[in-house]
Formats: sequence, C-alpha cells, structure tokens
Amino acid sequence: AEYITAGVEVVSTHKGVVGVVVGDHVHASFNAVKRCASHATSSVQAALALRATLRGISVVTGVSSGEAHCGSFGSKDVLTFCTIGRDVVTASAMERFGTWHGHAVVCSGAVYKEVSCM
Repeated sequence: AEYITAGVEVVSTHKGVVGVVVGDHVHASFNAVKRCASHATSSVQAALALRATLRGISVVTGVSSGEAHCGSFGSKDVLTFCTIGRDVVTASAMERFGTWHGHAVVCSGAVYKEVSCM
C-alpha cells in the first residue's frame, strides 16, 4: 500500500529504521539500529511529517524513549527482526490511547521533556 511506503520513507528520512510492518502499523525505532543522538526529536518530527504526508488518512503515533532490545527474535524456524522492551510496549499503549481519544501524537514524559521546546 502507498501509505506504508510513505511511512517507511518518512521514518528513514528522519534517521529511523522500520523494523516491522503489521497490517497498517509501522513499527519504527530511532537510535536502536542506527545511531541517532536526537532520537526523541527525530521520532516526533517523523510522526508529524507522516501525518502531513498522509493527509486524509487517520494517523496516530505513540512515541516513547528508553532501553529496548533490538534484533532477530523468535524460534529456530521463524525469526523476526524487531525491537522489544518496556518502552516499546509503552509506545504501543500510547498509540491505542491516541486512537481512543482522538490524539494524533502521544508521547511519554521523557520524550515530552526532550521535545517540549520544538
């Protein structure tokens, strides 16, 4: 789908890496695979750029920052590259919150502190 391609391009432009696409969800990381010193700012900028790029489509993004494990996970027969950890789960929960309450970008306190001057 065109919007997935657009999502991958926006994330890449903002120094992020798409790890997994599940349905219409694009799971991206910033500073996990490629070094990105301003990862919180880059991730919020990517969320806002994605929303601007995909006008007319409901785009909701959850953004969290913290430790995560990145790599190939699964079994000997099925491996998937992904990022896992508490803050990944937090970002997912924030995305659901945004969907339920009509917010486009929902970020954790740590991200808010870093980007509040944007």
